[in-house]
Amino acid sequence: MPPRKDDDDRERPSWREIDQRRDGSRHRAPAAPRVPKKQAEKVRKQVLAQAEALFKGKRARPEYQTDLKKLEASHGGKKFAGLAKIFLEDYGLPEEWGALTRLLDYPDAAVVVDVLQAMADQVEKRSRVEQQGFKGKLQILALTGAHADIRRVAEEILNRFN
Repeated sequence: MPPRKDDDDRERPSWREIDQRRDGSRHRAPAAPRVPKKQAEKVRKQVLAQAEALFKGKRARPEYQTDLKKLEASHGGKKFAGLAKIFLEDYGLPEEWGALTRLLDYPDAAVVVDVLQAMADQVEKRSRVEQQGFKGKLQILALTGAHADIRRVAEEILNRFN
């Protein structure tokens, strides 16, 4: 029997296409179960929060806030230097302006110099009142600082602002 012309004109599916149309295709991954949008968004937010906490390290933990509150409560007392030393060993310099301000009273000159540098880096983001308070503290430290390094750094930072 001679081949029919209409068979050649018609486009035939490939074996792959035929397999994909079947349920048991070997070339297609099984469909994942659908999760409702609200639940998927909730899971996504939890994963993002966990990832952020991982990158922040110890500072994202609740213990950081409690230790910070203990440090602030002990400011001006006998336990301040000991608590500040432990806090700095565990977490390093804090990013909070108030905690940095309290650490200016720490007895170690190297730490105070680091605190001054950290505050100088943040001062542009602070309110006008906080900036003026920082400049006043710098003037006091430049005149009456216990160590020469503290006086020198305070003067350098003051010269940057004037």
